[in-house]
Amino acid sequence: MKFSLTEEQLMIREMAARFAEHEVAREAGGLDEAELFDRRSFDAMAQLGFTALPWPEEDGGAGGGFLSFVLVLEELSRVSASLGAALWAHVFLSAWPLHRFGSVELKRHYLKRLIDGNSMGTGVLPGAVDPNTTLRIGVFGQLQLQDDGVEEECYVLNGQQKYILGGTTADFFIIYAVTGESAGGRRKRYSAFIIEKDCPGLLIQPVTKKLGLRSAGMAHLKFQDCRVPKRQRIGRDGQGGAIAGRAAAGVRYGLAAVAAGITQGASEAALGYAKARSQFGKPIAKHQAVAWMLADMRTAADASKLLVYQAAWQEDRGLTDGEGWEAALALSFAADAAMTSTIHAVQVYGGYGYMKEYPVERFMRDAKAVQIFKGLDLSSKMPQPKGRGSGGSGKERGRRHG
Repeated sequence: MKFSLTEEQLMIREMAARFAEHEVAREAGGLDEAELFDRRSFDAMAQLGFTALPWPEEDGGAGGGFLSFVLVLEELSRVSASLGAALWAHVFLSAWPLHRFGSVELKRHYLKRLIDGNSMGTGVLPGAVDPNTTLRIGVFGQLQLQDDGVEEECYVLNGQQKYILGGTTADFFIIYAVTGESAGGRRKRYSAFIIEKDCPGLLIQPVTKKLGLRSAGMAHLKFQDCRVPKRQRIGRDGQGGAIAGRAAAGVRYGLAAVAAGITQGASEAALGYAKARSQFGKPIAKHQAVAWMLADMRTAADASKLLVYQAAWQEDRGLTDGEGWEAALALSFAADAAMTSTIHAVQVYGGYGYMKEYPVERFMRDAKAVQIFKGLDLSSKMPQPKGRGSGGSGKERGRRHG
């Protein structure tokens, strides 16, 4: 197999690295401390074409594909996981469902603004919807007047959706609401909607005093008799679960790319410190215990990247299966690897790693936040590989041995 990036992908990664190091890194610590989202940097990323990167040229994108896009996520997250996570949410939680399932009218009105980065979008992590606080439709078919005086049908939404990355500054949100139940009432039926930030009845509540991803602009969305026109629905009524399922692969490997960036940043910081810090007459990098930790961190970073690249490469070629096994594997490994590696990085720094003067304690807090998001996403049934390794599903193996 040929493990190499194209010349264009290498240029994209280099551009993202320069932007992260020269424009993002110097403000990352202060923004984390103040819990402020860096909309200026987001707008600068849009000017560089990062928001347009994965989308086809015929849709107004740059045609770079998702493999190129995860390279950008890694480089951003290497210095600021909060900014990387916000770009991840913009593309995978907002633009992706709209691109794949939105009507012509919705795409014309919203998608180009998301691709160009003129507007910022975000959405709900599909697997993290809390059934006790999820949105429900109280009334459907209620009429209201549009600006042109024409009556239209509306959904009326009540409830909450929590922990929305980028929620404090986003211009629109992709949300999932219960719009019915399946036959027999055993399962809820969800529908997907795009909601503007100034929609009457929507209250945006900033989430503060967080452990990690403190400058990602996290917010809760509270809906109180919020009227949403039927034309704002994405896909058919009751299709929200299917939309979320189809979006899951990108959501997972995209978040895994953020985790891989954290691991890379922690690894580089720890290595630089270990080479500069001497003890017992030699750099601590030459002490065996520290060298083992540095080697483990580098291995974790490279392994995480390869899993992410595999999943993104498959999506670019239309090979992603319906269950998203490769993407789930990438997220499961990369999130845990980021947590372990950042703990090692703090240990390498010793007492200094405990201080906010150095970035590794922020890396560790951000890694924990990503790991929690992983747990929310993968709390549903883990997809299983088909036709690989030991030969088929557990049910098939049970028949062979039973």
